[in-house]
Amino acid sequence: MRQETLTVVARVDDLSELGKTLAEIANQRIGGAGLLAWQPALFAEPALGVHFARMVVIPSESDGRFADWFVFESNFDTEEAAELPARERHLELLAARATDTLTSAFSCCEGFPKKPDAAALGTALKKSLVPATASYQGHTERDLGRIQLEKRVREVVMTFLERAPQASQAALYKQVRDHVRAQCKTDPTLSGLNIDAPAPALPSAALRHERLKHPVEPWVMNAKPALPLLGDIPKVLAWEREDTEFDLRARQEAWTASDRKQFSDIAATEDHGVQNALTHVVPLRAGAGRQQVLVTAHAYIDRLAKAYFDDIGQLGGIPSIHFAKWLLLDAGQRLLFFSNYDSSWESYLGDFVDQAALGLNLAWSCTEDYPRTHLLAFGGAKDEERFKSWGRAHQRPTQVFYSAYPDLSIAALNNNTWIRHGLHERPSATDIKAWFRRLT
Repeated sequence: MRQETLTVVARVDDLSELGKTLAEIANQRIGGAGLLAWQPALFAEPALGVHFARMVVIPSESDGRFADWFVFESNFDTEEAAELPARERHLELLAARATDTLTSAFSCCEGFPKKPDAAALGTALKKSLVPATASYQGHTERDLGRIQLEKRVREVVMTFLERAPQASQAALYKQVRDHVRAQCKTDPTLSGLNIDAPAPALPSAALRHERLKHPVEPWVMNAKPALPLLGDIPKVLAWEREDTEFDLRARQEAWTASDRKQFSDIAATEDHGVQNALTHVVPLRAGAGRQQVLVTAHAYIDRLAKAYFDDIGQLGGIPSIHFAKWLLLDAGQRLLFFSNYDSSWESYLGDFVDQAALGLNLAWSCTEDYPRTHLLAFGGAKDEERFKSWGRAHQRPTQVFYSAYPDLSIAALNNNTWIRHGLHERPSATDIKAWFRRLT
């Protein structure tokens, strides 16, 4: 079992009706107690294997240059080895299990059935798949069942330790293992756990530790997709002399009632739990060759993600991102970015600036009003105030967002995995201290 991601993009026919439908979908919540109770029920069926999903409207720009788009994204479990079969199978499953609700939304778009028809809906969804130019997934090796199991393991361990008599760490560790082994026989939420068998091979803590010691090497070893950019250097240097950048004062002075409403709509969706969703869209700068340069830069980012970042669970050194994805809209004239991250927008963007400015610049240098860069990679996001203002100006509300585990940060999710691994592997005395620190 592995994780895969897909994006469906459909041109909107009836923007008003779609907005009403998405509001209804967002309000059809799971219910009950805790953060999960506030998630949209549409994606919660375990058979769907959905980790994260979103449904958003990407409106045309104020000058009417582009179309209105409805975008659906899913990050899901699959047993398929190849990308396209995995995505098509997932869409068929969604169309069959949620025919009425999905039809109510997609019927507002071109090329989709107006009445519930699972087969026709599945066909239309598959025709509307759009590949990402680059993507990252922070925990590709862990399916929903494993994530929930490892969360439960930590709960069982913590409950035991809360009432365990005082003892040395070595003695407590042995007692914990004995307790977990006994609980596995009676607790159905621990089904499938056998701490006397080897721990799952992935993710590998040893591999992660080794790769984190060499953060620069992967940029060099995976540079092949970026080599065509060397031939674009004269063009890039010419662009640098001519490109405008985001004007903070002009933006503030030009704020309209519509801008204020959009800002309020975005803020209303943030900071309700551990995780937040970001939807960002910006046009590409004018000029021949921009799109190809951007696609080449994104191919470099994507190679790094698949060969390095996915394995260490950090995108550009940032350990708080569950997933991120870029794709092109409007025949390559606008760049869409999705991300699901922990903590606040301010800290997330601050981490990006501190840890991954080079990657940010490669991703967005070719887009309108991005802070001035040199050779696509330098400067840019290092102008933190301008970068954050630019980022907020092009952010859009996320109308429907679903997380299967809204109470788990990336740090907590990874800690749960290492706690479970520690029970399998019987660590040395030194490692036992580290294992107990994971519980705090």
